[in-house]
Amino acid sequence: MQRKSIGSSPSCLRGVKGGLLALVGLGLIACCLVAMPAQAQACEGPAESPALQRCELFEEGFRENLNGRYREADLIWQTLREQDPTDPAPDVWEAETAWWRLILNDGAVEQDQRILSATERAIDLADARLKANPRDAAAMRDKGLALMMLARLNGMRGRYLSAGRSGEKARLLLEESMALDPSQSDVRFPLAVYYYYAGIAPSFVKWVSWLWFIPKGDRTKGISMMEQVRDEPGMRSDEARFMLMVVNTYHAPMDLPSALESGRILHARYPDNVLFHSELIEVLLKEELYEEAIETALALEAQSPEDEIARSRPMLARILRAQATLLNGSPNEAAAILATMDEDKANLPVWGRAWFYLVEAQILDAQGEREAAVSQYRRVQELEGPAYNKRAALIAEMGIEAPFSSSAYEERPMVGAGPP
Repeated sequence: MQRKSIGSSPSCLRGVKGGLLALVGLGLIACCLVAMPAQAQACEGPAESPALQRCELFEEGFRENLNGRYREADLIWQTLREQDPTDPAPDVWEAETAWWRLILNDGAVEQDQRILSATERAIDLADARLKANPRDAAAMRDKGLALMMLARLNGMRGRYLSAGRSGEKARLLLEESMALDPSQSDVRFPLAVYYYYAGIAPSFVKWVSWLWFIPKGDRTKGISMMEQVRDEPGMRSDEARFMLMVVNTYHAPMDLPSALESGRILHARYPDNVLFHSELIEVLLKEELYEEAIETALALEAQSPEDEIARSRPMLARILRAQATLLNGSPNEAAAILATMDEDKANLPVWGRAWFYLVEAQILDAQGEREAAVSQYRRVQELEGPAYNKRAALIAEMGIEAPFSSSAYEERPMVGAGPP
């Protein structure tokens, strides 16, 4: 039977948008992954010097973000801010930490004001330094990073003109910063993601239409830069790995083996990062590794993240486990898994109910309850506001047109590859 091409990922659109301008081989053995070295230290200087200690503190905060320990990261940014109130970098990184929280549940707006406040402070402080020295490459970098963060947030919230303007200003500043000081390693990753997403704008615009306002895109250049950042030592290496994982999972031409390799590496290095954990489950589902997806989902369900906003992912993992069980040919067992959840009370991302209804509809279809399944598909489509999820609604529309069948279920890219 020819498999029908359908998207099945509850968080792929959210994850891609969360990674937007941010920041996104299979046979490796877990023990080998654990033994792989952590990110290389980029700090240099005389031992015990204040500059070296400050640099190392920044690196520690960055690692805490990757580890999913956002409270610890926030404490580090506060310490750095108190050490030098004129430095914009701690505010840039506070916004980055808030962004990691936001993409765990991007329909919620609790992090928006924190991002706005931190980026505004960073821009003001960077402007003060640039007024004193217009060729201050670090201040250009920090202002560019802050503007890129504003572009991401404005684009996500539908403020498309503001997003486009901020993004283009950020590109120019980051490029100039890199030209003045090629050692500005933080610059290459956000530029790479910028080039990539602007380059695929014609096919991606139906998902994030503000990209029409960004004129300088180059998909091939963006991918190449991200791969370079991933493969070289540096703080941004694993962030680039995650962004490439997102691209390889959801964009044409999909490269699921590469995405799975990245997912396994990231989860092994950062086992407490529930975002990496849940995205790994997504790739396992797409690769039809259902037993492993079930085991990985159970491990995520058992986690109790310290950060409250991260606690939505373990419950989302239960929906993914039900989906994996369904696709593995056990609709009754999948139904029993969902029956342990109350979608009104469960701690899910704000858009999580759409996926609960969708998987429930698919289970009903597999059980031969077509009328009830169609009713649940329609519930997915009728959700409003932040609870509405376009991806889930499109899959629900296909479910209304033809009954779900696990033997005919297959992924398709979320977006095309864009212009050559």
